[in-house]
Amino acid sequence: MKTDKKVFFVLGWTICWLGLIFSFFSCEDEIKLELNSPENQRIVVEGRITNELRNQQIRITRTLSYFQNELAPPLTGAEVYLIEEGTGQQYTLTLSDDSLGIYQTNPFAGHFGETYSLIINHDDQSYKASAYLDTIPVLDSLTFEYQFMNYYGFGFGIYLFKLSFYEPPPEGQYYRADIYINDTLYTDDIAEAAYLSDFQSSDMYWANIEIYSMPQERIKLDTNIIRIEMISLSEDEWDFLGEFFSETYGGGSIFSGPPANIRSNIRNTTGGLDGMGFFGASSKTAIESILIKEHNDSTNNSFIEVD
Repeated sequence: MKTDKKVFFVLGWTICWLGLIFSFFSCEDEIKLELNSPENQRIVVEGRITNELRNQQIRITRTLSYFQNELAPPLTGAEVYLIEEGTGQQYTLTLSDDSLGIYQTNPFAGHFGETYSLIINHDDQSYKASAYLDTIPVLDSLTFEYQFMNYYGFGFGIYLFKLSFYEPPPEGQYYRADIYINDTLYTDDIAEAAYLSDFQSSDMYWANIEIYSMPQERIKLDTNIIRIEMISLSEDEWDFLGEFFSETYGGGSIFSGPPANIRSNIRNTTGGLDGMGFFGASSKTAIESILIKEHNDSTNNSFIEVD
């Protein structure tokens, strides 16, 4: 009597699959990763030096675990100071708000063309970050254009904000512009600000370039003072912000890659874990102009929530 080989083949595969299933469900171990244990906790730095005469401020905190819904704990008791590399001038930062971890200097203004190094010493660990304070164009004019938009039969109005200025060489300049309406910061979220690059457009005059569009519902008064404050950004900070936006606002779809750490320029010089966040140096310029409201409520966008 001959044995049916197909029967053995089917039985063999069945046994293999059953073995795999039992192995998955019978050997389950719970693994807890202490990602923010004291030995893995990092410092986080936020702040920049500018060419404004003021108390320059840096905020220093510690990392939190992912599910901790609370303010980041401040780093207190640290020795913090700035070094202007070209002159060797040193500026001490003292803790001015121990609940937020804000350290500040006495009033001084950063200088164009200087590199500033931030030094942080705490618990036998030392950190250093450096940033170059680049120049920024002088803004010549700020103008506004009202446009009525018609989208699939749905009409609404917007205001376009336009700047004019000469963009000097060399290529490789980056800027962030914040919008104030009647002395109130409109772009209070970092993602709402306008970002500009001089890629392939250096050493030329930028005439009436559109930097921002705003729904007419955000313009509350008949006469409004609009202020644009623009700061210079380094290429490293530009890349840092790109990664920050990608990880914060760009995830969630089935095509998103796994989360990744965002770059930082906070280096641990004593061999421990590097810090997180970014220390920058920026030139700052500003311009103001009057915006006269040109519309009525009949062209309001019903999808815009007005405070």
